[in-house]
Amino acid sequence: PARHFDTRTTEPISFFLSGLEELLAWQPDGNDDFNVSAVPLAKRQPPLHSKRPRTLVCHDMRGGYLEDRFIQGSATRNPYVFYHWRYIDIFVYFSHHTVTIPPVCWTNAAHRNGVPVLGTFITEWTDGQKLCEAFLAGGEEAYHAVSEQLARIAQHYRFDGWLVNMENTLSAAAVANLPRFLRHLTAQVHSAVPGGLVIWYDSVLQNGALRWQNELNEENRVFFNACDGLFTNYNWKEEHLERTRALAGPRHTDVYVGIDVFARGDVIGGGFDTDKSLRLIRQHGLSAAIFAPGWVYEHLGEENFLHNENKFWGSLAEYLPTHSICTLPLATSFSLGMGTSRFLAGK
Repeated sequence: PARHFDTRTTEPISFFLSGLEELLAWQPDGNDDFNVSAVPLAKRQPPLHSKRPRTLVCHDMRGGYLEDRFIQGSATRNPYVFYHWRYIDIFVYFSHHTVTIPPVCWTNAAHRNGVPVLGTFITEWTDGQKLCEAFLAGGEEAYHAVSEQLARIAQHYRFDGWLVNMENTLSAAAVANLPRFLRHLTAQVHSAVPGGLVIWYDSVLQNGALRWQNELNEENRVFFNACDGLFTNYNWKEEHLERTRALAGPRHTDVYVGIDVFARGDVIGGGFDTDKSLRLIRQHGLSAAIFAPGWVYEHLGEENFLHNENKFWGSLAEYLPTHSICTLPLATSFSLGMGTSRFLAGK
């Protein structure tokens, strides 16, 4: 099928699924082997479920599936690369396609560094509303089929779970089934993928309205209780953090407070002021979700990218607990996974 190979070059590529039909029709395919991660998730210290606050990175760049879709590498001289794995706990690959399967190069790189990778299941606008009604407003068979299929996809491609983002209103019937769907999806992912995760994005309320809360509260708590975590919207103030911390109780590190590095809307700080937002989040003992750190590459350009990238992550380092190496001997080639030549044993 065309989706497994680039139509111009015939090279194998990573791909997404569009709509409910494609999701439900998906099955493992011999052409798929290129897209299966070859690197198991490495152990790291401290492990993900230690008590310290976590850092999630949500990678959203120009619609996704850029040079990173080419599984065997691309000729791009200055691609965007991420190499500050020691600072982060979870990596989410985000796009606006219904089912975003993370390109395998990301899963391999993250796993090598002990970081789990999540794909994105998103519904939005009028089409999203129709899609949600189709699988949520009926009986449990329909939403069980979707959750089982999502778990199967993660298991097959060997990534670690899903960010679920519903950016459309839901009918009373659909929203009544939503916590059940999330619970079933979470259970399916946990059983299919060791260490699997399902995280809910702060969007729909328990009455089905689409209203971003920028916090954990009684309107969205039912979804938080049904899965592994909540990723909040970005327009919060300190009082939102205080209320979130109080309501989350012992699960406070399962709340990932959103920081939009592009600083859209009314935010505390983005860009090179992202540390202002992160400092407040950490003062309240909460986890952080850094959205679109590719700002460094998109906004400041390819020139001096590595210098700017190091400056950006360096400015946050004080609030990002690092992870230590778990296995010896340590072997590294100091490669950033980019460049114009391939070297083996220095040649």
